[in-house]
Amino acid sequence: MAHGALVLAGGGLAGIAWETGVLLGIQDVEPEAAARIIGAPTALIGTSAGSTVSAQLSTGTALDVLFERQLHETPTEIYVEADFDAFMASMAAAHSEATSPDDARRRIGTIAKDTKTVDRAVRRGTIEARLSGMTWSDRDLRITAVDADTGVPVVFDRTSGISLVDAVEASSAVPGIWPVVPLAGHRYIDGGVRAMANADLAVGFDPVLVLLPQPERTATGYSIDPAELATLAPSRVHVVYADAAAVAAFGTNPLDPGVRGPSALAGRDLGREIASQVAAFWTGQDRPTPRAASDVA
Repeated sequence: MAHGALVLAGGGLAGIAWETGVLLGIQDVEPEAAARIIGAPTALIGTSAGSTVSAQLSTGTALDVLFERQLHETPTEIYVEADFDAFMASMAAAHSEATSPDDARRRIGTIAKDTKTVDRAVRRGTIEARLSGMTWSDRDLRITAVDADTGVPVVFDRTSGISLVDAVEASSAVPGIWPVVPLAGHRYIDGGVRAMANADLAVGFDPVLVLLPQPERTATGYSIDPAELATLAPSRVHVVYADAAAVAAFGTNPLDPGVRGPSALAGRDLGREIASQVAAFWTGQDRPTPRAASDVA
């Protein structure tokens, strides 16, 4: 097996803040383990909100700096009024009418292309402000998106020929809410259209830590399909889900800039609570100690 991977899932502004808080909370209690989790050679796999956090981590920006940003108003963040019940219904309809996963994603891409959103230049300015001059580093960073015209998923990295801002903008283009992102003759939408975490892209890495700003179970089922996690076997996998305090902090609109502070604080509290458990997992100390032959009755 290769080295470990940190998988950062989608979840809007709430997700960016929560994931940042969780990692800082782990660092508060287990600084050595946190350094190993977020530092090289750990691979970073980011989707939507997670693409922002993974990009920031890849450039070596300190967690406390990223956390502090979440606690203050940022004029470049855009408030958007979103009907998430209608959004989820349109996504479900696309899947129910589709003949294949690619067809479902293509249908969602059509919704994205047909929906009027804020001007792309305004949205891009938000992404640029979050990344503040950052570019691809030599870290193994993989950012997910979906081709809006074909429904085919893509993974951007430093060899893809596009800027880091381009990759994060595409990965974060929530269909019907943010504009479709044209790059190199293609149009892209949010990587979360494939899966919220895309944890299966971590095949071959060990261990794999997944941060998912959702409870383990929602009204519609598991937040991560168990089959997606099963693809990672025999690697060791640990998923950190949002607890009740975090879900309350997210509110009803995870894209509201007002949820950033409460979500970051809830994430930090959870990170501190689980830090020792995550550290033991990452270092392999949670593995059962083999019994000597003389101990076996």
